[in-house]
Amino acid sequence: MTNEKNLFQRINEIRKEVAYIQKDKSVSTGGGSYRAVTHDMVTAVTRESMVKHGVISFPFLVASKMNAKEDSSKQARYDATYDFTFANCDKMDEAIVIRIEAHAMDNADKAPGKALSYAKKYALLKLLDIETGEDEESRVPESFDIAPYVATMELAKTLVELNAAHKALVMAANGAMDKSTDKSVTQKKNDLAKALTANEPLSAERFASALSKVTSGEITKDKVLMYALSDTQKQELEAV
Repeated sequence: MTNEKNLFQRINEIRKEVAYIQKDKSVSTGGGSYRAVTHDMVTAVTRESMVKHGVISFPFLVASKMNAKEDSSKQARYDATYDFTFANCDKMDEAIVIRIEAHAMDNADKAPGKALSYAKKYALLKLLDIETGEDEESRVPESFDIAPYVATMELAKTLVELNAAHKALVMAANGAMDKSTDKSVTQKKNDLAKALTANEPLSAERFASALSKVTSGEITKDKVLMYALSDTQKQELEAV
């Protein structure tokens, strides 16, 4: 069934689902370092919602320039301007364009890719009004904060949303070199998953797949019993 929502309504739905992205990388400046959110993290957190609501994006290079290296620098600066189009995939003439300027330093051929990644990251962050906790002016280093991710996990209404929130947390923790976070939230995720599956019925197709996995020893019956099974499904499971 075609999604009847217009582009702005779809973008608003994505905004409801993605409200915060934790900074996931420590960036060295030579004289210190600061925390930042990466292109990969923004893509990982937003992609599922973009696909779900039928919003696609693509870049157009408006202008670019590779500057000569300065005498005191080992790297050259690449300047580029991109137009990012965000469109309704069910009605491609319904689109908006965001222009982003980007700069990247590199001593070889990676500068254009860095600039494009930077531009796409900020086009998404600004379009969707996503908080990252970044202070563009000060770049003050700070410790990894688990709270926003746990809050997102707790708000998940489906296992897909829960798994996506947990994945984002793990990626951020890895980027922050926080080795203890994943272990500390694993039980939390499992408890939330049990609560979600307790009220989630299994379709005939998914139940048949689950039975096959139980038979092959890939999963245990307890995993299937977590779901809201019908009496018939319980009898079939018991017979395996």
